[in-house]
Amino acid sequence: MKSVPYAPTIDSLMYVMVATRPDISHAVGVVSRFMHNPGRSHWNAVTHVFRYLASTKDHGILFGPKSTSGIVGYTDSDFAGCVNSRKSTTGYCFKFSNGAISWKSKLQECTTTSMTEAEYVAASDAAKEDLWLGRLVHTFRQVDSDSALVVYSDSQCVNALSKNPVHHYASKHIDVRYHFVRG
Repeated sequence: MKSVPYAPTIDSLMYVMVATRPDISHAVGVVSRFMHNPGRSHWNAVTHVFRYLASTKDHGILFGPKSTSGIVGYTDSDFAGCVNSRKSTTGYCFKFSNGAISWKSKLQECTTTSMTEAEYVAASDAAKEDLWLGRLVHTFRQVDSDSALVVYSDSQCVNALSKNPVHHYASKHIDVRYHFVRG
């Protein structure tokens, strides 16, 4: 593996991911964790990503007619998906005029103890991005200042927890910084 150009190849994939292909974010995030000591299986995963890119050359970010709904976000998380650290992965994507404008797939900084907590951490990250995008769009006056930005989560527990201002004994362990999603 010493003769394999692993790091430059990952850098190239990151450029493609950031520029036009959000669909490979998770895969690139996983293989980039092993930049310092890649194994044969990691290189095989990288070549798999390249085969996927070659077979989906016609995919990319396409913008349609101006959407009346403004910016729409979607967030999700896995629970303890990393087999090495047992940390969860946060993922979100924001769309404007039917095209992706912001996305993230990243290992969470904390180790969560439940699926609800993992989803809540992901929703908190998405809420921060939502606020930033709202300010940016308002600056360019592309969306009415009265129209709210929307973030969808597939977790009913997170939806209930973010709407209820009362702290429960089961959610006390969630750090205060993740309650950002309530605001």
